[in-house]
Amino acid sequence: MRRVFKMLFPLLIVAGAFLVWSGTMELGDAILVVVGLEALLALVGIGGVLLIVRRYRREREEGLDAWAALENGLALALPRKVARLIVHEPKVLASLFRWVFGRAKPSESEFGYHKRSALRMIVPLVVLTAPIELFAVHLLAYLFVPWAWVKWALLIVGVYAIFWLLGFYASIVTLPHRLEEGGIRIRYGAFTEGFIPYVEITDVERTNRRAPKFHDGLQSVPEEDTLYLAIGGRTNVTLRLRAPHSIDGFLKESPPFSVVHLAADEPERLVRELRLRVEASAAEGINGSDGDNLQNRAVR
Repeated sequence: MRRVFKMLFPLLIVAGAFLVWSGTMELGDAILVVVGLEALLALVGIGGVLLIVRRYRREREEGLDAWAALENGLALALPRKVARLIVHEPKVLASLFRWVFGRAKPSESEFGYHKRSALRMIVPLVVLTAPIELFAVHLLAYLFVPWAWVKWALLIVGVYAIFWLLGFYASIVTLPHRLEEGGIRIRYGAFTEGFIPYVEITDVERTNRRAPKFHDGLQSVPEEDTLYLAIGGRTNVTLRLRAPHSIDGFLKESPPFSVVHLAADEPERLVRELRLRVEASAAEGINGSDGDNLQNRAVR
């Protein structure tokens, strides 16, 4: 069913456009066919929306993050990369809203990583200079471009670019690393997110490292089985895993890694709290195994 929905959307759109453009049918017949195709497209859309809503509700009830649940729902009717791209824009704007209105206060289990980001210096400059740049671009377009739609397009693109940059920085601030019940959720704003269970972590270290490309965000070194989530081109916390993991990047998963280097504003506190949870999880696992062994012996 998922493949059917993914194929019907582009096929119906192409068929409708071709019938209108080609002129191979009478005008009245062409209109009837196009209307019929659009009606069928609407029915397919309604069916897709129902599937999306149903999937979203089920995964939210299971405790999945709202954005991840929405992406999984959209992926029923659209390719995964398209679904992720669609979810990405409102996620960035939601981060901007939370940042502007002060609704992003971190909890004790959340750990920020934005203080060394170069965007902390870039964003104020953009806010100060953007109105002047927009005015200059719009003035040049007014003087030298005769088409009104080009002038408005340049203005809209410029305003959107400013909001997008602000939203990007806001997502770095409002989406920190988080220690959850079963594991740590690691992030780089709205662009990278992954969940690593405590039971999969063998060691947590406080180490300062330089990222290979010395820039921010997700960087992988497949030959070293290593992943970096850097800020200011550096990291200060290292996790070693029992088995390779992958996390979600912007439009695709990262290569598998067994070592991840993170940047955190409070690395000592993150290492301390994470070690406690990893040790507690390991102790629970040992106790659970002992209990299972005792139960098996009793059965025998």
